[in-house]
Amino acid sequence: MRIMPLFVVTGAHGFIGTNVVEKILGMDPELLGFEKTKNLKFSNFDENAHQEKGCSVIATDLSNSISRATARRFLGSARYQYVDYTELISYLEKLPEKPDAVIHNGACSSTTETDPNIFLKLNLEYSQALWNYCSKNNIPFIYASSAATYGDGTLGFSDKKEDCEKYTSLNLYGKSKLDFDIWTLKQKVTPPTWFGLRYFNVFGQFESHKGGQASMVFHGYNQATRTGKIKLFESNSLQYKAGEQLRDFVYIDDLIEVTMDLIRMSITRKKSPNQISLPENGLFLNIGRGVAESWNTLAKEVFSALSMPESIEYIPMPDNIIKQYQNYTCADLSTLRSIGISHEFVSLKAGVTKYVQKHLMRGQ
Repeated sequence: MRIMPLFVVTGAHGFIGTNVVEKILGMDPELLGFEKTKNLKFSNFDENAHQEKGCSVIATDLSNSISRATARRFLGSARYQYVDYTELISYLEKLPEKPDAVIHNGACSSTTETDPNIFLKLNLEYSQALWNYCSKNNIPFIYASSAATYGDGTLGFSDKKEDCEKYTSLNLYGKSKLDFDIWTLKQKVTPPTWFGLRYFNVFGQFESHKGGQASMVFHGYNQATRTGKIKLFESNSLQYKAGEQLRDFVYIDDLIEVTMDLIRMSITRKKSPNQISLPENGLFLNIGRGVAESWNTLAKEVFSALSMPESIEYIPMPDNIIKQYQNYTCADLSTLRSIGISHEFVSLKAGVTKYVQKHLMRGQ
């Protein structure tokens, strides 16, 4: 009896990580590219667990994330094992069989954090250690980059490798993500398949712990239900009116479906490397809808989902973000489409409506 498919997910108590873990635990292994088998062990962690087909997850995150509701979501599952992030690699090195893939979402994602050492430790050095582990052990590696790497957007949003070094990020978070992206391109030894996912403005369930860094859909919902109004920033540019700054908003469910497609591709390539060709084994991939819409439009969709009259108030932009604010983002999806990912992203209206009515109204 062989051990069931095993994945490592970092940042597992975070917004995207929680959604990744939930999806993997509910997936039939065959849908992720694994061969059909009757002799599939239910749990990698509990020998007495009853037999049932599925995938296992080794989850890791910062020690202070244990108190979150997302951390308690999977406790008790025989297919879920938590390991503190400081112990992860030593834990993995001792496993009798290596993981099938590492999905690395763990990072400091604050766009207002000003301590460079935090980003150096969590976003660069930790990512490098995981890359090296996956390279050494022939394990596919999918990690979170960010659209923050593109800076103010004046140079476009190309995820092509040859364009990587032309960008200048507007904050330390974006710089740390760009620094790691550039570092990967200089490595002669790589994982068998790797993808750096440049997320645009993601919103969706399980983001409440992010506080001020949570999406405007989350904050707009709370403001609208408490005060009847949604507050948006005034403009810092003569090019845009208040609330008319444009962003590429993408719903979390779409991001997760694309991630599953990439896992499936990675597992397939590991079995048959010549079946899917990738330059230097990997790519950067923009993850957005490829559509830029305004904050005003987003706010109106929140009101619509709540069946409330629209009421928007514009407030001054805080001094600490004026110079690092992206007034326009829009994902170029040509690379994603070129490798056969055909997933159709839901509209902003559909995503906001689902998030508000099926999750926020239920406390998620």
